[in-house]
Order: sequence, then structure tokens, then C-alpha cells
Amino acid sequence: GKLGDWQEVKAQIAAVPGVVSVSAYTQHQAMLSSSGAAHGILVQGIEKDGVAAAELTRYLEEGTSLDQLFGPTALVDQDGESADLPALMVGRALSLKLGLMPGTAVSLVSPQVASSPFGLVPRFRRFLLAGVYKSGLSSYEEGLVYADLSEAQRFFRMGDAVSGIEVKVADVDRASVLARKIMDTLGGAQRGFYVQDWSERNRELWDAIGLEKRVYFIVLLLLVVLASFSIVSTLVMIVLEKRRDIAIMKTMGAKTSSIANIFRVQGTVIGLIGTSLGLLGGYFGSIALREYGFPLPQGVFPTDTVPVQLEWINFTVVGVAALLICAFSTLYPAWRASRLEPSEVLRYE
Repeated sequence: GKLGDWQEVKAQIAAVPGVVSVSAYTQHQAMLSSSGAAHGILVQGIEKDGVAAAELTRYLEEGTSLDQLFGPTALVDQDGESADLPALMVGRALSLKLGLMPGTAVSLVSPQVASSPFGLVPRFRRFLLAGVYKSGLSSYEEGLVYADLSEAQRFFRMGDAVSGIEVKVADVDRASVLARKIMDTLGGAQRGFYVQDWSERNRELWDAIGLEKRVYFIVLLLLVVLASFSIVSTLVMIVLEKRRDIAIMKTMGAKTSSIANIFRVQGTVIGLIGTSLGLLGGYFGSIALREYGFPLPQGVFPTDTVPVQLEWINFTVVGVAALLICAFSTLYPAWRASRLEPSEVLRYE
């Protein structure tokens, strides 16, 4: 759809508390071709000082400047000549797929048709590749291309209209709350507005990631439970080996609870050492993965490397759960040791 009075809408949204910045954008499907190769893309026209431009700056490859995408530039084509063409910014995956590099002239083909002496033909225009961005998400890098908002409006015959407004908020966790506030400010669906926060835009992806995290946590707990059986078997073997010592301690007046506590403490210490080593190994392993990356097959996963984010809450929950399981696994060996009868044990000594 088209949004005509977007300047007024921007001003209304910017006045909502919690909104950091607001900018307009256009989005259209098109075909990008170069040297006989073509690929379907989504062209997003963005403002120079907009939300998308600020985020895009973080992902530009070395030697690429966002200024080359906007306004009159000093772009030079591959022949070393100044090129008076509008600019595009493409993803690294698409540049590798089509063999593109900064300064390459490409053709952008629109599904909109134009009249010609030969009838209706698709509209196309030559653009110059201004640079390459690398987000780590191959699906975005292959399908999303950025252009100057005014050039996108001109090519897709939008006039002064835009496709929508994007908003950056101060607290990402309150995005859904602010979305409802913005909806109320604009007058809601009655005026034809629809506000979508980041969690709704990729709901299937976030739901899948949440399900995977829960499954991984359950699998991890099952592994810890299996490991706890080794603690049980180790303590039971110690009880069998130390039966005589336990019997002597009981004849000397040791309480049943004291005998049980010895094995509870021993099992808990074993679990504490194992959990600490596991957490340290997981921490340094995650650091190594984050620094050096673990490559994934392109086209199979949405990213080209394993994404790593360290959250202390995860380490805390896993560590506490592991310690509780280890402590619980000491109950049976401790109970068995405390139930030994000295007379039965020492009868044949």
C-alpha cells in the first residue's frame, strides 16, 4: 500500500514517549541482473538519517561508506570513469552469488510495466553498486537490497508516497506496548493503519527458537541426570568398600545422620567440581565460537555461522539445576550407608 501524508504520521509517532527515531521507507519486489545472471530481490528505499540507515552502518564491509548510497556521490565504475547512476547497497551473499563488487553496474527490473513502441515491457533502470553489507543472515543478504528513498520512489513511481514508517524504541522489550500506543495515537485500524512490532514480524522464527531452547534445556538436564547415575554408582561402591570403617565409626558412637552427611557432602563436592568444570568449559567454548565462528552451510540455515550470545541467567539456571540433581543423587548411597548394622558387618571380620 501507499502512505501519502507520511510527514504528519512521522510527527505523531515521534511524539509518543519511548520512541527514539522515526523514518519512512518503501519496499518493492524487483529483479537484479548483472552479466546475464539475475536474482529476485526486495528493494527497500531508506532515508539517510533513518532507522534502517543507522542499523545498516554497523554491518557495512570495510571500505564501504553509507554516504555513497545517498545524494550526489563520487562513485566510479569498474572502468575508472565517474558514473552518474543511482546507487544500491547489496548483501555479501548476493554479491558473491552474482559476482558483484563496488562499482559494478547492475540492472534493476520492476514488475511494473511501461509503454514502448513494442508494447508493454517491464520497467528497468541501471544502478551502480555502492557497497556491500554483511549481516550474518544469508536470507537477508541474498534478498534485501537498499536504495536511497527518493530514487526508489522515482523508479517504482511512488510519487511522494511511501510504503510505511519504521520506528526505533528505547526499550526493545516494551515494543509491543509502544506498538499499541502508536496504534491508538494514529487512530487505529479505522483510519487504515496497522502497527507491527519486531516479535510479530517474525513470529514463526521466534516461536521456533523458543521451542528449540526449551528442547535443548530438557536434553541438557537429561544428560545431567545420566551423569548423576555415575555419582550414585561411585558412592555405592565407596559404601561397599568402606563398610568396615562405617561399622567401626557407628560402634564408636557415630550418629546415623553423621554417616549419611559424610556421603551427602562427598557426592555434592563431586557434583560441584563437575558442574564448575562444565560451566567453565561451556563459557570458554562459547567465547571461542563467538570469536572464530563455526561455519554453517549457506542456504540451509538462516545464518552462515553459529550465533553465540552469553547470558548469565542460562549459566545460573543450568548450574543450579545440575547441583540439585547431583545433591539428590547422593540420597540413596547416604541412606544405604546409614542403614548398615555394625554387628552384621563385623561378624566375619
